[in-house]
Amino acid sequence: MASPPWLRNLSQAFKAHRLGRSGWYVELNRDRLRVVSAELPLRPGESPDQAHKRRACSLSVPPGPATAAAALSEACAVFDSVMEGTWEWLDETAAPPAEDPRHLNPEHLERLILQLRCSLVGERMTARTWDRTWEPFLQRLVASAAERHADDDAALVTTYLRRWEANTRSRQMAHDRARSLWKEAGWPWPDEMAQLRGNGKAAADPEGVRAFTDQEIQELRERIGKSGRLGAADLLAWDTLAVFGLRPQELIGLELKGGASGSPVAMVTRSKHSSKGATRPRQVPAVPPADWPPDCYRLLHRWHAHGLPEWSQRATGPGAHMTQQLRRLQMPSDLTSYGMRHAFALRLGLDLGLHVREGAELMGHSPAVHLATYGRRLDAPGLRSKVQALVAGRGNRCG
Repeated sequence: MASPPWLRNLSQAFKAHRLGRSGWYVELNRDRLRVVSAELPLRPGESPDQAHKRRACSLSVPPGPATAAAALSEACAVFDSVMEGTWEWLDETAAPPAEDPRHLNPEHLERLILQLRCSLVGERMTARTWDRTWEPFLQRLVASAAERHADDDAALVTTYLRRWEANTRSRQMAHDRARSLWKEAGWPWPDEMAQLRGNGKAAADPEGVRAFTDQEIQELRERIGKSGRLGAADLLAWDTLAVFGLRPQELIGLELKGGASGSPVAMVTRSKHSSKGATRPRQVPAVPPADWPPDCYRLLHRWHAHGLPEWSQRATGPGAHMTQQLRRLQMPSDLTSYGMRHAFALRLGLDLGLHVREGAELMGHSPAVHLATYGRRLDAPGLRSKVQALVAGRGNRCG
């Protein structure tokens, strides 16, 4: 990717300041500017045989055309002090040690958040994911530190976590984000925080996941048909989720073909990466609701006629877009786009009687995840029948 004009101009001005001395660069690394050169002194702990290695010094000035002049001044100051032999490594982004009473100050937390962002964005997540699911939680931590000075880590984190209701997913996310921040700083995490994280299962619906019923799927199809804002491509996207149990993100790059029996087969190429690993490409045969025709309302014909809508191919959240469509169509408020995937999983287990391992294979996750997510709904009918039969048999024996 070509460098932006402001960065090219900055590099040229830096080169002019060096009077042509080679081996020095200003580069953009994620969201930080760095001066790179093998002439930078050895870092503390580096051996002399690494003297020829290029090292990078991050600048404190943020990148961008508005700050290019300040960045040039700082880069030139680094070069001049190295040439004079007075420059030393200073880790300006490191948080003070946990025994330092200043380490919980808002400004130190802000600096640490920026450091954590640099280590995650581009490596484990996109900038949009950080902005939506990390930044809001961590900024509330900074707000907690600003409202009232805490004497120790446990006091601050306790105040912060109690901003969310106990045993909710939001509190668990807040806990995990804060713990990642402490790990980035090298601070010990208070052991007593484990119970404040809570147990999401304690607040879980006793019925298990909320899936679309066959009647709700049909109702959704009718409402899309009557809607003036949604068209045939939108209906195709929803029918594809219902028939193949895909994650909304798996609509990206999806291909459909005809199976041996004439029913459609989905060729899923989109991978999902998480701490538990990555999914692999898979083929999923159509498993429509029981009252659908075998051709799934001419799904293949509609696929070739107009394909999926443009919004479904964006990496910035097809699922959120589809859930907004549900709200506009005034479907039940507890339904989301993932409800189609949940309905597919229950169809595999309850209607077809597939084993957990088989269902997990078709859905692109592990049997452990499948059992943890759907086990309550899949096991409950058989368990109730078994208990009733055993109780009835006990009564007959007693008679």
